Amino acid sequence: MDVIELLSRFLLLTFSVLFLYFFSNRKNKEAINPLIIVVGFCTFSLCYLFTKVEIGVGIGFGLFAIFSILRFRGQTFSLNAIIFLFATITLSILDIMYPLEKYGVLIFFQISIIFFYTLGSLMLVHVSPDNRKSCKLIFTYDEFFSIDASNQKTKIEEIVPFPVFDFEILTINRASNQVEILIFY
Repeated sequence: MDVIELLSRFLLLTFSVLFLYFFSNRKNKEAINPLIIVVGFCTFSLCYLFTKVEIGVGIGFGLFAIFSILRFRGQTFSLNAIIFLFATITLSILDIMYPLEKYGVLIFFQISIIFFYTLGSLMLVHVSPDNRKSCKLIFTYDEFFSIDASNQKTKIEEIVPFPVFDFEILTINRASNQVEILIFY
């Protein structure tokens, strides 16, 4: 792979990821951290490296799995951020690994992913935060995560007086053994 081909693949990835990032943050109440874009570029670079070195792509995905597990245990991400991250990683792997002889198929995959991501982003209906009230609760980490996900809502129901509510985990602080939860009612 020569420098011009590598640069054209990188520019295709850059355009695709920035387009997805634009549609991810258009009308959401919370923005995706722009540093998540770097994950796609790192994936692109590592996949290129693993195709040139005798290590293989399997070790690269193993490294990503380890770092992902460590990262996702430290902070909770919104569904939008996780889907953006997965789309970014997929696009970066496609851009670097797909054979140039089948450039039309590569463009088809790129356009398909961008189209469906954009369509899904436009179909998102968010309830305005102005129409819902919220409050915060703090649990100990051991108390809240010792029960499974279905019983976590039951645990919150015991404390809050609201018949209908949703909750979102804001922060998990293992050092102080606390979980901060935002309750929407």
